[in-house]
Amino acid sequence: MASTSTYTRKDGRSATGMRAIEIQIGPLPNADGSGAFSFGTEAAIASFAGPLEPPTARMDVFTEAVLAITHRPLEGSAATSSKALAAGLYTLYQPLLDLRAHPRTRTTLTVQSLNSAQPPSQPLYASSRAAAINASTLSILNAGSIGMRGVPMAVAIAVVPTHGKGKQRAYDDIEEDQQMEQMTNGDEDVTLILDPTRNEEQNSVARFCFGWAFGQEFTNGVPGEKGESGAGETEQDEEAECVYLESDGKFDGDTFQKAYSASRFACQTLMRTLRAQMAEHFEHSLANNNA
Repeated sequence: MASTSTYTRKDGRSATGMRAIEIQIGPLPNADGSGAFSFGTEAAIASFAGPLEPPTARMDVFTEAVLAITHRPLEGSAATSSKALAAGLYTLYQPLLDLRAHPRTRTTLTVQSLNSAQPPSQPLYASSRAAAINASTLSILNAGSIGMRGVPMAVAIAVVPTHGKGKQRAYDDIEEDQQMEQMTNGDEDVTLILDPTRNEEQNSVARFCFGWAFGQEFTNGVPGEKGESGAGETEQDEEAECVYLESDGKFDGDTFQKAYSASRFACQTLMRTLRAQMAEHFEHSLANNNA
């Protein structure tokens, strides 16, 4: 522990505390795959379909499946911020999905934010983007129709003014606190906080959304095969690659590096939660099928 003091936010969380996480697998029964994810009230739902026949021959791509991604706000029509997120999601998922295994077909990913709308001209909150990515990942995994080279999870981090310049903080409520760099900037009057609320983002000086993909593709060296004891799972959890990054505001290199490191451990925690939820979901499905 770096110190006995803690940085406490208005909702009682420490700097590295996440809001209550809710994961739903398959909430849309008519979709090939669907998933919903929320950080507290910041929620998103996604559906995935494919591979499907393209509606016209002109949409054929002979080498791989076409990937179409759409983001919809809770209210109104998609504006610049929604289109920007859809473009970012395409950049994230296109290299991770095994689209070459399904040439001359199409796949569609549709994401909808479930919290109150924001002005169309304003960029989406970092926490909204993180929830959208996590819901998208759930929908693709639930469909199970397209292979993935890695499974991405995302978190938001904000840089907020710190009251009490230079005071050291300790973070007790994250499993990897001994591995994680302390998220205060020493002499600077700012603190990094994980999973910021909208109010915290509005009062921040900088905001980040990081996405990390976990899987054997990203191990250092030759991926090991799992044995009967499940060996190799820890290595897959720990090896990851940053596959998505959005940032805005004012920050320096040291602040970025601390946010970068913190985001990896936070996404690793989310990944463990996701795997546990997926295992429970499939065990329940198998039990129902055998009943």
